[in-house]
Amino acid sequence: MNGKYMVFLILMMLTSWLTSEAYADRRSYVWTYEYLTMERGEAELESYFTLSTPDMGDMEGNTVTDLQFELEVGMSDRFDFAIYQVFSQYPEESLKYKGYKLRARYRFGEQGQYVLDPLAYVEYKGKPDFSEHGIELKIILAKDIGRFNMALNPILELELNGETEVEAEYAIGLNYEILSLLSAGLEFKGSESGHYVGPTIGHGVEQLWMTLGAAFPITDIDEGKPEFQIRLLVGIGLI
Repeated sequence: MNGKYMVFLILMMLTSWLTSEAYADRRSYVWTYEYLTMERGEAELESYFTLSTPDMGDMEGNTVTDLQFELEVGMSDRFDFAIYQVFSQYPEESLKYKGYKLRARYRFGEQGQYVLDPLAYVEYKGKPDFSEHGIELKIILAKDIGRFNMALNPILELELNGETEVEAEYAIGLNYEILSLLSAGLEFKGSESGHYVGPTIGHGVEQLWMTLGAAFPITDIDEGKPEFQIRLLVGIGLI
């Protein structure tokens, strides 16, 4: 992806936001999902910028950059659908197209109807040449208590490449809304490969928001897995 294309994309995003009364799926976490779906007929563009390194003490020339661009559309009052385009840049290499993802979310009930608010999440991951396939399944369980939010995401990752491989993961978020434009929290995530914890801070309104979070290891990490990650999410309402 060259610089001219990136500038054009950013200008289009800003123009769409400035010329419309838009709604966006404002998120408080970078790894954990909350009890949220896009409103019917609304659309949002999100960008994910993630830096990962297997060695915090030697990040120079040892850090991977991942970029995701997501178009998310509210299909009904409870159901939304999203398309992701995924890019990666490894040390000393150029940015490359990595693949695409298709994601669906469905909210059950209304907020506060159950002890924990439930949402189902299904995501398909594919390569451009259809050589690899994956399915990610999540159950989002969340609760708002005043300005405080907590969310739990049990996750199953299925790799469908000849033989089916299954990995169990999780993400947990705790967040407090300090001001109407500012929130702060803590996230936990992990799998059998290792476990992480890190702070999260969010800023913005529904039409334009950003959330920044990091992940530090709290257990031994398998070789080749990141020892440190940082992620920035930006959301812009389009319609």
